[in-house]
Amino acid sequence: MKVKTILTSVVLLCIATDVVAQGKPDPDQVFPTGSRYQREANIKYAKRIHRVIDNRQKQNKVMEWPRQPFSQMLWDAAMERIADHDWVQPYANDSLERKADTSAIRNLVSPEIIVSIPDPKLPGSFKDTIIRPPFEKSKITKYRIMEDWLFDANYSDFRPHIIAIGPMYPIQTESGIDLGEQVLYWLKMEDLRPILSDFRVFNPHNDAARLTYNQFFEMRHFASTIVKENNIYDMDIAFFPEFRDDGIAALLEAERIKNDLFITEHDLWEY
Repeated sequence: MKVKTILTSVVLLCIATDVVAQGKPDPDQVFPTGSRYQREANIKYAKRIHRVIDNRQKQNKVMEWPRQPFSQMLWDAAMERIADHDWVQPYANDSLERKADTSAIRNLVSPEIIVSIPDPKLPGSFKDTIIRPPFEKSKITKYRIMEDWLFDANYSDFRPHIIAIGPMYPIQTESGIDLGEQVLYWLKMEDLRPILSDFRVFNPHNDAARLTYNQFFEMRHFASTIVKENNIYDMDIAFFPEFRDDGIAALLEAERIKNDLFITEHDLWEY
Protein backbone atom coordinates (compact mmCIF):
# COMPACT_ATOMS: atom_id res chain seq x y z
CA MET A 1 0.00 0.00 0.00
CA LYS A 2 2.87 2.31 0.85
CA VAL A 3 4.56 1.66 -2.50
CA LYS A 4 1.32 2.38 -4.37
CA THR A 5 0.91 5.70 -2.50
CA ILE A 6 4.49 6.76 -3.27
CA LEU A 7 4.06 5.89 -6.97
CA THR A 8 0.82 7.88 -7.15
CA SER A 9 2.51 10.91 -5.56
CA VAL A 10 5.41 10.72 -8.03
CA VAL A 11 3.02 10.56 -11.01
CA LEU A 12 1.01 13.54 -9.74
CA LEU A 13 4.23 15.51 -9.16
CA CYS A 14 5.42 14.78 -12.72
CA ILE A 15 2.08 15.89 -14.18
CA ALA A 16 2.13 19.12 -12.16
CA THR A 17 5.70 19.85 -13.21
CA ASP A 18 4.81 19.27 -16.87
CA VAL A 19 1.83 21.64 -16.65
CA VAL A 20 3.95 24.39 -15.10
CA ALA A 21 6.64 23.87 -17.73
CA GLN A 22 4.09 24.15 -20.52
CA GLY A 23 2.74 27.41 -19.09
CA LYS A 24 6.14 29.10 -19.13
CA PRO A 25 7.38 30.74 -22.36
CA ASP A 26 10.53 29.38 -23.95
CA PRO A 27 13.59 31.56 -23.44
CA ASP A 28 13.99 31.95 -27.23
CA GLN A 29 10.50 33.42 -27.60
CA VAL A 30 9.72 37.09 -28.18
CA PHE A 31 6.55 39.05 -27.46
CA PRO A 32 6.06 41.09 -30.60
CA THR A 33 2.32 41.67 -30.79
CA GLY A 34 1.42 42.37 -27.20
CA SER A 35 -1.13 39.54 -27.33
CA ARG A 36 0.85 36.29 -27.66
CA TYR A 37 4.29 34.72 -27.67
CA GLN A 38 6.10 34.05 -30.93
CA ARG A 39 9.27 32.05 -31.47
CA GLU A 40 11.83 33.65 -33.75
CA ALA A 41 12.38 30.27 -35.40
CA ASN A 42 8.74 30.28 -36.57
CA ILE A 43 9.12 33.57 -38.47
CA LYS A 44 9.63 32.52 -42.07
CA TYR A 45 9.15 35.91 -43.74
CA ALA A 46 9.52 39.53 -42.60
CA LYS A 47 9.20 42.92 -44.27
CA ARG A 48 10.07 46.20 -42.52
CA ILE A 49 7.82 49.15 -43.25
CA HIS A 50 7.79 52.79 -42.10
CA ARG A 51 4.51 54.71 -41.85
CA VAL A 52 3.49 58.23 -40.91
CA ILE A 53 0.38 58.93 -38.83
CA ASP A 54 -1.03 62.43 -39.31
CA ASN A 55 -3.35 63.81 -36.61
CA ARG A 56 -4.97 66.07 -39.19
CA GLN A 57 -6.63 63.07 -40.81
CA LYS A 58 -10.19 62.57 -39.60
CA GLN A 59 -9.64 59.02 -38.36
CA ASN A 60 -6.68 60.13 -36.23
CA LYS A 61 -8.36 63.14 -34.60
CA VAL A 62 -9.06 61.01 -31.50
CA MET A 63 -5.32 61.15 -30.73
CA GLU A 64 -5.73 64.88 -30.02
CA TRP A 65 -8.29 64.35 -27.24
CA PRO A 66 -7.46 67.24 -24.82
CA ARG A 67 -7.76 65.04 -21.72
CA GLN A 68 -5.04 62.62 -22.84
CA PRO A 69 -3.36 63.85 -26.05
CA PHE A 70 -0.93 61.41 -27.57
CA SER A 71 1.68 64.12 -28.22
CA GLN A 72 1.79 65.02 -24.51
CA MET A 73 2.07 61.39 -23.46
CA LEU A 74 4.86 60.65 -25.94
CA TRP A 75 6.82 63.74 -24.87
CA ASP A 76 6.44 63.15 -21.13
CA ALA A 77 7.39 59.46 -21.46
CA ALA A 78 10.82 60.36 -22.83
CA MET A 79 11.54 63.90 -21.65
CA GLU A 80 9.85 64.07 -18.26
CA ARG A 81 8.44 61.13 -16.33
CA ILE A 82 4.87 59.90 -16.17
CA ALA A 83 3.71 59.11 -12.64
CA ASP A 84 3.72 55.41 -11.65
CA HIS A 85 5.76 54.51 -14.73
CA ASP A 86 9.45 54.12 -15.47
CA TRP A 87 11.18 56.68 -17.65
CA VAL A 88 11.33 55.50 -21.28
CA GLN A 89 14.72 55.64 -23.01
CA PRO A 90 14.64 57.67 -26.25
CA TYR A 91 16.87 56.68 -29.17
CA ALA A 92 18.51 58.91 -31.77
CA ASN A 93 17.63 56.88 -34.89
CA ASP A 94 15.65 53.89 -36.07
CA SER A 95 18.53 51.49 -35.45
CA LEU A 96 17.56 51.82 -31.77
CA GLU A 97 21.19 51.52 -30.70
CA ARG A 98 22.38 55.10 -30.03
CA LYS A 99 20.66 56.82 -27.11
CA ALA A 100 19.25 60.29 -27.74
CA ASP A 101 20.52 63.35 -25.85
CA THR A 102 17.44 64.81 -24.13
CA SER A 103 19.07 68.20 -23.56
CA ALA A 104 19.88 68.46 -27.29
CA ILE A 105 16.25 67.66 -28.10
CA ARG A 106 15.05 70.41 -25.77
CA ASN A 107 17.42 72.90 -27.40
CA LEU A 108 16.13 71.86 -30.81
CA VAL A 109 12.42 72.39 -30.11
CA SER A 110 12.79 75.21 -27.61
CA PRO A 111 16.08 77.07 -28.16
CA GLU A 112 17.32 79.65 -25.69
CA ILE A 113 16.79 83.25 -26.78
CA ILE A 114 18.25 86.52 -25.49
CA VAL A 115 15.79 89.25 -24.57
CA SER A 116 16.33 92.73 -23.13
CA ILE A 117 14.44 93.50 -19.95
CA PRO A 118 14.46 96.61 -17.72
CA ASP A 119 17.20 96.57 -15.12
CA PRO A 120 15.58 97.21 -11.70
CA LYS A 121 18.91 98.39 -10.28
CA LEU A 122 19.50 100.96 -13.02
CA PRO A 123 16.27 102.73 -14.00
CA GLY A 124 16.08 103.52 -17.71
CA SER A 125 18.61 100.82 -18.65
CA PHE A 126 18.16 97.29 -19.94
CA LYS A 127 20.02 94.05 -19.48
CA ASP A 128 20.19 90.92 -21.64
CA THR A 129 18.57 87.82 -20.18
CA ILE A 130 18.54 84.28 -21.53
CA ILE A 131 15.13 82.60 -21.48
CA ARG A 132 13.77 79.33 -22.84
CA PRO A 133 10.16 79.56 -24.08
CA PRO A 134 7.99 76.54 -23.22
CA PHE A 135 7.64 73.90 -25.90
CA GLU A 136 4.11 73.51 -27.26
CA LYS A 137 3.51 69.78 -27.59
CA SER A 138 0.44 70.48 -29.72
CA LYS A 139 2.83 71.36 -32.55
CA ILE A 140 3.56 67.66 -32.86
CA THR A 141 0.96 66.50 -35.38
CA LYS A 142 2.73 63.58 -37.04
CA TYR A 143 4.23 60.34 -35.78
CA ARG A 144 6.45 57.89 -37.57
CA ILE A 145 6.12 54.20 -36.81
CA MET A 146 8.50 51.41 -37.74
CA GLU A 147 6.90 48.00 -38.05
CA ASP A 148 7.68 44.48 -39.20
CA TRP A 149 5.18 42.41 -41.13
CA LEU A 150 5.80 38.84 -39.97
CA PHE A 151 4.63 35.49 -41.27
CA ASP A 152 4.46 33.02 -38.39
CA ALA A 153 4.54 29.45 -39.69
CA ASN A 154 3.27 28.15 -36.36
CA TYR A 155 0.06 30.20 -36.50
CA SER A 156 -0.04 30.46 -40.31
CA ASP A 157 -0.80 34.16 -40.27
CA PHE A 158 0.74 37.37 -41.54
CA ARG A 159 0.48 40.34 -39.21
CA PRO A 160 2.28 43.61 -38.35
CA HIS A 161 4.32 44.21 -35.23
CA ILE A 162 5.16 47.82 -34.36
CA ILE A 163 8.81 48.06 -33.32
CA ALA A 164 9.12 51.75 -32.45
CA ILE A 165 7.38 55.10 -32.72
CA GLY A 166 8.67 58.66 -32.83
CA PRO A 167 7.13 62.16 -32.84
CA MET A 168 7.87 64.33 -35.89
CA TYR A 169 8.61 68.06 -35.73
CA PRO A 170 9.56 70.74 -38.30
CA ILE A 171 13.27 71.40 -37.87
CA GLN A 172 15.14 74.61 -38.74
CA THR A 173 18.85 75.33 -38.64
CA GLU A 174 20.25 78.28 -36.68
CA SER A 175 20.41 80.22 -39.94
CA GLY A 176 16.70 79.62 -40.55
CA ILE A 177 16.96 76.91 -43.21
CA ASP A 178 13.90 74.66 -43.15
CA LEU A 179 14.90 70.98 -42.97
CA GLY A 180 11.32 69.69 -43.01
CA GLU A 181 9.63 67.42 -40.50
CA GLN A 182 11.94 64.93 -38.84
CA VAL A 183 11.68 62.41 -36.02
CA LEU A 184 12.78 63.99 -32.74
CA TYR A 185 13.52 60.64 -31.09
CA TRP A 186 12.43 57.00 -31.22
CA LEU A 187 10.79 55.01 -28.43
CA LYS A 188 10.65 51.23 -28.40
CA MET A 189 7.06 50.02 -28.44
CA GLU A 190 7.70 47.36 -25.81
CA ASP A 191 9.15 50.00 -23.44
CA LEU A 192 6.18 52.25 -24.11
CA ARG A 193 3.47 49.59 -23.82
CA PRO A 194 2.82 49.91 -20.04
CA ILE A 195 2.12 53.62 -20.51
CA LEU A 196 0.01 53.04 -23.62
CA SER A 197 -2.08 50.60 -21.61
CA ASP A 198 -2.91 53.30 -19.05
CA PHE A 199 -3.85 56.12 -21.44
CA ARG A 200 -7.28 56.24 -23.07
CA VAL A 201 -8.36 57.17 -26.60
CA PHE A 202 -11.62 59.02 -27.11
CA ASN A 203 -14.34 56.91 -28.73
CA PRO A 204 -16.78 59.16 -30.61
CA HIS A 205 -19.27 56.29 -30.99
CA ASN A 206 -19.55 54.92 -27.45
CA ASP A 207 -18.46 56.54 -24.17
CA ALA A 208 -18.71 53.17 -22.41
CA ALA A 209 -16.15 51.55 -24.71
CA ARG A 210 -13.03 53.68 -24.51
CA LEU A 211 -9.91 52.02 -25.83
CA THR A 212 -6.40 52.32 -24.46
CA TYR A 213 -3.67 53.52 -26.80
CA ASN A 214 -2.24 50.02 -26.69
CA GLN A 215 -5.52 48.62 -28.03
CA PHE A 216 -5.74 51.51 -30.51
CA PHE A 217 -2.44 50.49 -32.10
CA GLU A 218 -2.90 46.72 -31.78
CA MET A 219 -6.33 46.88 -33.45
CA ARG A 220 -5.00 49.24 -36.16
CA HIS A 221 -7.60 51.97 -35.62
CA PHE A 222 -5.29 54.63 -37.06
CA ALA A 223 -4.92 55.88 -40.63
CA SER A 224 -1.40 56.09 -42.03
CA THR A 225 0.71 56.43 -45.15
CA ILE A 226 3.62 54.17 -46.04
CA VAL A 227 6.77 56.25 -46.51
CA LYS A 228 9.45 53.58 -46.69
CA GLU A 229 10.11 49.90 -47.18
CA ASN A 230 13.50 48.35 -46.53
CA ASN A 231 15.81 49.02 -49.47
CA ILE A 232 19.51 48.89 -50.27
CA TYR A 233 19.83 52.69 -50.10
CA ASP A 234 17.96 52.99 -46.78
CA MET A 235 15.93 55.90 -48.20
CA ASP A 236 12.34 57.02 -47.97
CA ILE A 237 10.17 56.76 -51.06
CA ALA A 238 10.15 60.56 -51.45
CA PHE A 239 13.96 60.70 -51.70
CA PHE A 240 14.27 58.45 -54.74
CA PRO A 241 14.93 60.44 -57.95
CA GLU A 242 11.76 59.21 -59.67
CA PHE A 243 9.54 60.36 -56.76
CA ARG A 244 11.45 63.40 -55.43
CA ASP A 245 9.46 65.98 -57.40
CA ASP A 246 6.26 64.02 -57.85
CA GLY A 247 4.12 63.63 -54.75
CA ILE A 248 1.39 61.74 -56.61
CA ALA A 249 3.89 59.17 -57.86
CA ALA A 250 5.20 58.75 -54.29
CA LEU A 251 1.66 58.08 -53.01
CA LEU A 252 1.09 55.55 -55.80
CA GLU A 253 4.34 53.81 -54.83
CA ALA A 254 3.11 53.65 -51.22
CA GLU A 255 -0.12 52.06 -52.45
CA ARG A 256 1.90 49.56 -54.48
CA ILE A 257 3.81 48.49 -51.35
CA LYS A 258 0.54 48.20 -49.45
CA ASN A 259 -0.94 46.05 -52.21
CA ASP A 260 2.18 43.86 -52.30
CA LEU A 261 1.68 43.11 -48.59
CA PHE A 262 -1.92 42.13 -49.30
CA ILE A 263 -0.88 39.88 -52.20
CA THR A 264 1.82 38.25 -50.07
CA GLU A 265 -0.75 37.38 -47.41
CA HIS A 266 -3.26 36.21 -50.04
CA ASP A 267 -0.72 33.91 -51.71
CA LEU A 268 0.02 32.13 -48.42
CA TRP A 269 -3.35 30.40 -48.67
CA GLU A 270 -4.65 27.72 -51.02
CA TYR A 271 -8.23 27.75 -52.24
